[in-house]
Amino acid sequence: MHNPFKNLPASRELHSSRFVRRYEGNPILTAKDVPYEADYVFNAGVAYYHGEYFIAPRVDCHNPDWKPGDARMRSICTGFGRSKDGIHFIFSPEPVKVHYHGEILPWVCDARLTVLEDELYLSFCFENQHSERPGIARWRGTGTDFDAVCIGVPQQRNMILCPFKKDGLYMRLERPSNQWGDPFHIWYSLSPDLRYWGDSELLLGCEDVPFANKKIGGGAPMLEIPQGYLLIFHAVDDDPARKVTFPDGRMWFRRYNAGAALFDKNDPTKLIAITRNPLLVAEAPYETGDLEHLWVEYTVFPCGAVLINGEKTLRIYYGAGDYSTNVAEIDLADLLQELTPCSRLAERATIPFRIEDWKH
Repeated sequence: MHNPFKNLPASRELHSSRFVRRYEGNPILTAKDVPYEADYVFNAGVAYYHGEYFIAPRVDCHNPDWKPGDARMRSICTGFGRSKDGIHFIFSPEPVKVHYHGEILPWVCDARLTVLEDELYLSFCFENQHSERPGIARWRGTGTDFDAVCIGVPQQRNMILCPFKKDGLYMRLERPSNQWGDPFHIWYSLSPDLRYWGDSELLLGCEDVPFANKKIGGGAPMLEIPQGYLLIFHAVDDDPARKVTFPDGRMWFRRYNAGAALFDKNDPTKLIAITRNPLLVAEAPYETGDLEHLWVEYTVFPCGAVLINGEKTLRIYYGAGDYSTNVAEIDLADLLQELTPCSRLAERATIPFRIEDWKH
């Protein structure tokens, strides 16, 4: 296996790519931009569909009397809006409603939007008494109603439907949690019908990302470009020396960054290159430092990526501090310069217990 990063420490000084351009009007969405009660509007899935941009941000309302340890910390839903330019969105008066066996799923959040076979799909997680569960739902074409086509088992986040097929089968990304606290990785599964999924295997290991030591997860749906299949993902490193304490007593020392990986044009599961450093790091004033308003520190979280400008530029939609929704752009030619050829350390997820010679 060829991986040039195994001796590169994840917890080090990191900066955004010099090629990334943040939109000067950021944030493009905050609580004031949705037509119902909200405190934070972030982690927005975005897709270009039938001549419009559609957006589905997470919308949180917090209990003002919350203290660490309280069970009822917040309520969560997903907004739904559309735009002609991908910057200025008009929102539906109601949040997303995902229908499943005659009921509306609770606390749908962290959505991604995928256009597949001329249909608009919502990939999501929903919180409930029996832990977090992922799902995929199809838009009815009007309003904010979606119909669930598959619901997964706990404990998963970042299930993302791919906008293409692999060998005639539908493909999705997923990120199951690890009960032992070891790093979380990105997996994929295949399906003949969007309902029944199997042939699950590792897509990208945390050990393969040179700026992660805790977990990684899918960001936006994978994009097909001439060079292969592009994945914008998030990566997390922990460093106790980075600890901050919020005014309400919460402590935080994780750092969420956004990176990119490229997979083979003939096989979207075969890693061929990855960014040595993140594309995006929390550095702008609306991304870091404001402990009175941000819910978490050192955090950018990509959920949408759309090719614009004749597919020469990639527009990335990302949450900052679990507070707002923002936009950044990078020319595709520059992004390709940021990629370093590599392959996974583990060819398959069958390595006994732990890779001893991984990057740390």
